[in-house]
Amino acid sequence: MANEKSLYLVAKGGYADTSISAETWQFGIRLWADLSVPADEGTLPTTGAFADAHDTASETDWEIDSEWAWPDALISVITPVDYLNDQAGPALSAFINSEMVSAKTQLETVTLYPIDDTGHVFHGRKAVLTYHTPVTGLDSSNMQPPEVSCCLSWQTPQPGRRGRGRIYMPPAGTGEISTFGFVGSAHVSGLVTAGQTLLAALAVESIDSSATHVRPIVTGSPWTHYGVIQSVRVGHVWDAQRRRRRSELEAYASGDVTYG
Repeated sequence: MANEKSLYLVAKGGYADTSISAETWQFGIRLWADLSVPADEGTLPTTGAFADAHDTASETDWEIDSEWAWPDALISVITPVDYLNDQAGPALSAFINSEMVSAKTQLETVTLYPIDDTGHVFHGRKAVLTYHTPVTGLDSSNMQPPEVSCCLSWQTPQPGRRGRGRIYMPPAGTGEISTFGFVGSAHVSGLVTAGQTLLAALAVESIDSSATHVRPIVTGSPWTHYGVIQSVRVGHVWDAQRRRRRSELEAYASGDVTYG
C-alpha cells in the first residue's frame, strides 16, 4: 500500500540549574489518527493528505504554532493546534509534574510531527506547544545523573520486536533508589500507573465512529502496520541513555602525587 500516515509526539526539556543547561532530554510516542475507530492492530490510515498550513493559539500556560494540517474533503482528520491544546499539553504536563520525575527536571516543549509512508516528517513540518513556564517534576531529592533513566516498555498485539516500544523517562530523584541500587518498588508501580494514565489521556475517543479517534501505537519501518499499545511494563533495574550526557563539559579535580 501507499500513503499511510501516522503522527509522532515528542516531549522535550532540560534542567533547572545552569550547571547542566547544555543538556536536554526527550521522548516520543507514535500515534494513530483517523476518522474511524482503530482496530487493535492493522494498517495505518490513508485518509486525506497532509498539507502545508499555518495556525496558532495563545493560552494561559502555553503558545502553539502549527505548520501543517490534515484535511479530508470538508473536514479535518485532526487539527494539530486543538490536539496539542486539548490532549497532549495537559496530559504531558500531568505526567511530568509528578513524584515520578525530579524537581530539577523541566518540560519545555511538546511537538507533533506528521509522518508519511516513508517514515519521514511531511515537508519538515511540525506543530509546537511551548510552555510559558517550564513544567517541573515534584521529587525534591537530589537528581540522578541525566543518563540514568527508567524505561517504560509498551506492549501491543503485534508479535515480536515490531510489537514492542519504549520511552526513557527524564531523571528521577535519588530517593527512588532502593537499598541495593535497584529502582524502588513504589517508583516501579507508580511509573506503571503514570504510563497508563498518560496513554489514556493522549487518546481521543469520539461517540461518532466516523469522527476523529487517536490512539498511542507502536509502528516502524516499512511504516505500514501498527499495534495499539495495550500494556505498560517497568523493570526494577535502572537503564542508561548515554546520549543524554553528550553536551555537558566535565569539570575535573586533580592532585599531584608526592613520594617519600
